[in-house]
Amino acid sequence: HLNKIVGWSNLCALVGILSMGFKVHLLPIVALSTWTFSRWTMIAHHTCHGGYDKCHPNKNRWNRFKFAIGSFWRRLADWFDWMMPEAWNVEHNNRHHYNLSEIEDPDLVENNLSDLRDMKAPLWFKYIYVSVAACTWKWLYYSPNTYKELKLAKWRREGRKIPQGVVPSDAVTIKTLLTSTIPFY
Repeated sequence: HLNKIVGWSNLCALVGILSMGFKVHLLPIVALSTWTFSRWTMIAHHTCHGGYDKCHPNKNRWNRFKFAIGSFWRRLADWFDWMMPEAWNVEHNNRHHYNLSEIEDPDLVENNLSDLRDMKAPLWFKYIYVSVAACTWKWLYYSPNTYKELKLAKWRREGRKIPQGVVPSDAVTIKTLLTSTIPFY
């Protein structure tokens, strides 16, 4: 089953890469987006959760501690995405799943959108804001926030104190990177 999914995903990548040089049209856009989406949602997500640790014969590749980690080739072949796999493992497997629907859950939408909720703006503007955020959240929110969680986990392991003014439950986004000083970068 996994080999079929990987094969279809790779086929989408091949079709997208080979057809993107011909003019702008829908085929490479759909093929490349399906490739990156399937790599994350169908392959990386299950592998990073350890779903194939005990059942797949290739333990060197389909293992949560080895998938997309260790070399540029492994990253490119397994999960070529905006997020670092090791950062996603910390953010999703540890922080998110162990703190579901709590303030320490980095994916708690009620906490992450409190600025929007409290904003003095018309409702139509908030709908547009959410629509744009839905199309760009992986770059504007998820990638910098997973990296923040990776750095926090490293600091905790090393026994370092969290810097003054840093609230671990606050999201780090492109907006906060541009408008404030963030010690994670």
